[in-house]
Amino acid sequence: MGNERVIELDQYEFNTVITLINEKRNDLIREKKNPEYITEILTKVIKAPTKKKCRLKFKREREMCER
Repeated sequence: MGNERVIELDQYEFNTVITLINEKRNDLIREKKNPEYITEILTKVIKAPTKKKCRLKFKREREMCER
């Protein structure tokens, strides 16, 4: 897994990616092809952690949050 990629998406972009992957999965099911690899990708995207924004008042607290 040395070639992992990280991307940042807003909620609209995230929903669009989920929709597109799911449409591809549905197409494969309709064509009676195995959708297993697409299902795995869809699951990874759905379970991807969110990046929490640091909203602290004091500079020192923000520095601690960014580490």
